[in-house]
Amino acid sequence: MMLTRMRLAKGMAALLYLGPLIAGLCGFGWSMVFSFTAIFVVWLMVLRPEQWPSTPSEWLTAPAWLAALAQVLSQLLLVCILFAIGRGLGGLANIGAVDLDPMLPLSVSFLAIPLCRMLWDAREAASLGYFLDDEAEAAHSSTAPGLAATSIIPLLNLPDTAPDAEVAAAVADALDVPAADLRLNALTAALSNPNRSHAALRRALVFWATEPEIVAPGQVAESMANAFEIANGNLDLLRLYLPRAMALIAAFPTRASDFPDPARLRSVADNLPDSDLPAHLQDDLSDGLRALARSVETALGSRATTAQPDAPPAPQAAPRTA
Repeated sequence: MMLTRMRLAKGMAALLYLGPLIAGLCGFGWSMVFSFTAIFVVWLMVLRPEQWPSTPSEWLTAPAWLAALAQVLSQLLLVCILFAIGRGLGGLANIGAVDLDPMLPLSVSFLAIPLCRMLWDAREAASLGYFLDDEAEAAHSSTAPGLAATSIIPLLNLPDTAPDAEVAAAVADALDVPAADLRLNALTAALSNPNRSHAALRRALVFWATEPEIVAPGQVAESMANAFEIANGNLDLLRLYLPRAMALIAAFPTRASDFPDPARLRSVADNLPDSDLPAHLQDDLSDGLRALARSVETALGSRATTAQPDAPPAPQAAPRTA
């Protein structure tokens, strides 16, 4: 849905550039350049708010004014180029001055502002990890962790009494975005205190992060490590995590870097928290965590061996002859 809206917004942006082309083609005077520049600047403010100061105090600083001036001058240059291209095409086609209301080309460009705004909210899209281009993504990069932290608040507000199916659906919906890794990191940090319950949310996250379709592509970095930290401190969750992790490291050894560090696994295996779980089950869990640590080490070792070319055989000393 968001990708469709982004494509439509980019399509509607063509109206913005069409206005000065029409004006130049019809032979209007260069005085219209300033009206078009004003429309282009307003379009930038609406669709690219990250490129402008966000608070009144920021507007009072010299760097903000210089940045704003640079934006205005860049748009003035762009309008002049479009206007000149229109005039050039008009000259090639031998089109003289056309008796046309000058408000028509201005209206064509202005129409891009409300249409694009209806389709695209830059801040909402950024919170989901969608950007119109690389420039917009770079502008949001410093605020991305904050946006991710804000977006997980509804998940943290879910009650423990909520049905597992409802919580799982909410988790899947919240993490079905390009910025899923940032959101998962934020959730892991928020749940790092084992005294915080969030039992239903923890179960849903462990299930989500250990799904093969999440682990296999490697698009959510360290998903298995995050799932382990979310489960750590709760033996029931660790027992849920362990068999899934063992199956996944066997099926996708190339994703070993997304798993917990073997030393971390062994540390938890040696220091399980107090629990009313029977002793033999706790022993099984400790053994399983150590087995997972060995599997991760083996997979990481295999990757290192594959990445390095085989060393040439050592030269053999020539046998001595009498």
